[in-house]
Amino acid sequence: MRTDEALKLALELAGLEEVPADSGVLVPGELGRKVLFAIDVGVGELLLARELGATGIIAHHPPGGLPRLRWHEVLWRHVDLLMGYGVPEGEAREAVRELVMEFSARDHAANFLHVSVAARALGIALVGIHTPLDEIGRKRLVEAVGALPPGARVGELVDGLEGIGEFAAAQTAIEVRLGSLDNRIGKVGVFHGAGTNGGYPVAACAFRHGIDTVIYIHCADSAVRRLAREFPEKNLIVVGHIAADSVGINPFLSALEERGVEVIALDVVRP
Repeated sequence: MRTDEALKLALELAGLEEVPADSGVLVPGELGRKVLFAIDVGVGELLLARELGATGIIAHHPPGGLPRLRWHEVLWRHVDLLMGYGVPEGEAREAVRELVMEFSARDHAANFLHVSVAARALGIALVGIHTPLDEIGRKRLVEAVGALPPGARVGELVDGLEGIGEFAAAQTAIEVRLGSLDNRIGKVGVFHGAGTNGGYPVAACAFRHGIDTVIYIHCADSAVRRLAREFPEKNLIVVGHIAADSVGINPFLSALEERGVEVIALDVVRP
């Protein structure tokens, strides 16, 4: 399987027609019959792949090149998520603009050459696949939320999410950072598959427009404390970064294996 074929497979599984800005082929070539997959790829993973006999690497978080520089562009997907839950487009865009400004500065400062140049020097094919796999995970989370009965409480939502194998197997726990297990979930918004979590701006926008429970995969404590001051009656659930990433990664890895590719999976929770 070639690098472009692996990316195309991920897009098909996610139901996406275009390659998102945070994904792409960094070193084109044949991935071979043995592939190393890691959520985070640095030069150490490149050397490990060679040591283990892998001829290609698939990274989840953008390891370099344009996918690393353009990571922040995917944050605009939060606008579509907010609008899908009934938030007016103008207010959704204003909330997300704050995020984009913060993360564009971070991406501009990143060393975007380091890993891809090293992979090219070692002759290792490298592809980064971020948003397509997160979109697969988002859909699994939405499905779990949709299976709950009307009037469900936060504790039932947590139990339902823990029924997903990756969360059950993870060493991290699903945490209720705002609200309580006894609260009713009301209208639930799942915000994942949009570059990174929406932090304070997206959650606050969601809460102001009738969403009672926000699900993130991770969230800074400073954002949680600010949300708690302004929206004490709402709920914020954080399911865990690596566990949630794995929820979207594993269906892709299974699809690779079904096609005869041996996958060495690092830092992935496999139930």
